[in-house]
Amino acid sequence: MVNFLLTSQNLQSICWPNHSSLVKELLLIFAGALVLSITAQLCIPLHPVPITFQSATVILFGLIYGAKRAAGVIALYLWMGACGLPVFTEMHSGIAVFLGPTGGYLLGFLPASILTGYLAQKGWANTLLTSFLAACLGATVIFCSGLANLAIFAGWHQALLVGLKPFLLTELIKLFVVAIFIPKFWKPL
Repeated sequence: MVNFLLTSQNLQSICWPNHSSLVKELLLIFAGALVLSITAQLCIPLHPVPITFQSATVILFGLIYGAKRAAGVIALYLWMGACGLPVFTEMHSGIAVFLGPTGGYLLGFLPASILTGYLAQKGWANTLLTSFLAACLGATVIFCSGLANLAIFAGWHQALLVGLKPFLLTELIKLFVVAIFIPKFWKPL
């Protein structure tokens, strides 16, 4: 098994300190997808990209759950939305969302959660500074993916104007708040 899929002591160890089980794993992943679905609905409706708590929640799960479980959360969330459950922002769902202007942000969630989870497992979750840096790197993955897709619809200048600029300050604040709590969930490796 690849080393980045292995986790250290984190939130799941606090909730269930005993042996790992399939039921525990599935409950953690399902709970994460449910929380992500709820945070997607907390939004400020800007067009074409609303301000939500989705990206910060994706980063949070990466940093708390580690790479493997966070990837499971995001994969389940994306699958639920693709299957028609109204889990995306403003209760949207379906394959069409992935093909639209904001689809790139959604597709960036999976690699961002894996990256931040990997970094957390490598010790980046032990301090506020490194947690914040890991969170910023994960958010960079999401925004690069989102902007690349949005540029197809609106061109690069407009994509940067509506798909990045309104989020710079709010995203940094959300990521800093996430980073404040992360070291409490991980024990040093």
